Amino acid sequence: MAEYVIGDIHGEIEELEIILEKINYDSDQDKLIFVGDYIDRGANSYQVYKYIKKLNNGRNIFLRGNHEEMMIDAVLNENNVNLWYQNGGRKTEASFPNQTELKEAAHFFNSLPYYHADQKYIFVHAGINPALTLEEQTKHDLIWIRYKFLEAKKEDFKEERTIVAGHTPVAEVKFDGNKILVDTGSGKGGILSAVDLKTKKVYSTSNENPIASFLI
Repeated sequence: MAEYVIGDIHGEIEELEIILEKINYDSDQDKLIFVGDYIDRGANSYQVYKYIKKLNNGRNIFLRGNHEEMMIDAVLNENNVNLWYQNGGRKTEASFPNQTELKEAAHFFNSLPYYHADQKYIFVHAGINPALTLEEQTKHDLIWIRYKFLEAKKEDFKEERTIVAGHTPVAEVKFDGNKILVDTGSGKGGILSAVDLKTKKVYSTSNENPIASFLI
């Protein structure tokens, strides 16, 4: 059994299909861990949503990202709608056939956890506040934190486990001390990547990232 973590998809259904083909995904054996941001920016958020629902077999892990959180707030609570629209929400809304399915998707995303952890790893969308244990983290930091997490050195962290996160696009999957950063810019002109957690082998939808020069 292989265990793969997959970066931010952002409405790019073809990228998702390609990456699952590249890892030769076996639904009876393998485990997938998604770090969130399935929607917004790309044109096919509805198709991505339907696809991951099919992958929801009780073994695979789906975390929520800040884009799901913005959608939940806009669609279910009718709050901060413009914030969602400014971050790709209009494309997401346009990709859905009707409001009923849009609300069903928002409810599904609202059921997703903010993190997943085992003895070795903490999987989360954005990262963690290095000064706090996992149990002390705020939901906001788990899906929005950036520089306080990225700039912290390994010795700065209360948590000793490796943190696997998306949210901040990188030119290629980055192994940085106690961090593995897996968002390689899908939905922003970049590519989608996956990591085999046992072998640390990286799979990407392309050998070259078109937006690498703009990323860390």
